[in-house]
Amino acid sequence: MNQGVPAGIVARILSGTLLGLLAGPADAGPTNADVDRADRLFAEGKALLASDLEQACERFDESLRYNSAAIGTLLNVALCDEKLGRVASALAKFTEARSRAAEQGLPQHVRAAEEHIAALTPSVPHLVIKLTEAIPGIQILIDDRVVSPGTLDIAVDPGERVIVVTAPNRLPFRSKLVVNRFEHREVVVPPLEASLVVRSSQRRISQISTAAGGVAVVTGIGLGLYARSLYLSAFGHPHVPGDGLCNDMNICESTGQARTERARTLGNVGTVVGLFGVATAAVGAYLWYRSPTSTRQSADGRLTVAPSICRDGIVVSAIGRF
Repeated sequence: MNQGVPAGIVARILSGTLLGLLAGPADAGPTNADVDRADRLFAEGKALLASDLEQACERFDESLRYNSAAIGTLLNVALCDEKLGRVASALAKFTEARSRAAEQGLPQHVRAAEEHIAALTPSVPHLVIKLTEAIPGIQILIDDRVVSPGTLDIAVDPGERVIVVTAPNRLPFRSKLVVNRFEHREVVVPPLEASLVVRSSQRRISQISTAAGGVAVVTGIGLGLYARSLYLSAFGHPHVPGDGLCNDMNICESTGQARTERARTLGNVGTVVGLFGVATAAVGAYLWYRSPTSTRQSADGRLTVAPSICRDGIVVSAIGRF
């Protein structure tokens, strides 16, 4: 279904009274089920206008996804962006609505869109991205939007914006700034540094292994000494105060027997822990000795961090060998 959108209605919409009266789903293209669902969502949006503008706008936006041919719904979504302060997004949608309305011969929709385009254009903030170095494959991301490197003047919504610039085999540049309405900001991107080579991890692992091995060796020695003292105490050794629970013939009372068995167990545990510590410390020392000290990219390039941008965000790839 198609309904006209008189300029007067659009003016009243801006005052916040009749946002829901714009036309909803329109034109052929989507399935009947999609159009029906878009109609229901549009009606829900109208019902929410008085109580919750953000929820109403979410319904209009979802309605547009089910029936993207509805120019009236597109105008509603643009108006929502405008009323919520997303002026750059609103301008882009009004511009799209004007083009589509002109193609379909809807002059009232064209006029409505043009009125808002004229009012919004001066207030839209812009970011000017200046690259100090031309790098093949360079990519620019503003928030979640990929921007062509050839587009250096970008309209953005007011608020906090995050700019990320990446290139193959280079470290990414990241800048966060707050942009206000009517503001034009310049972001100078310095030369991107060469990507890091992940080598410090081997050195860190070797340090941890060496330290852990040393602790295990000390623990093993301590257990062994305690086991020896416990064992000798059962025989009343002259250098160890004891109670004579065992005699020189290795005949022990029950308490002495339990004490000697515990001493042997602790001695065995101490031996195993000590040997494990020696082996761990030896491996850690070897890795520490063999680990390179540089963290910059070199000729052999064992493992290189290669950040890049795709439509879903930033992807960091590790290329090379450990």
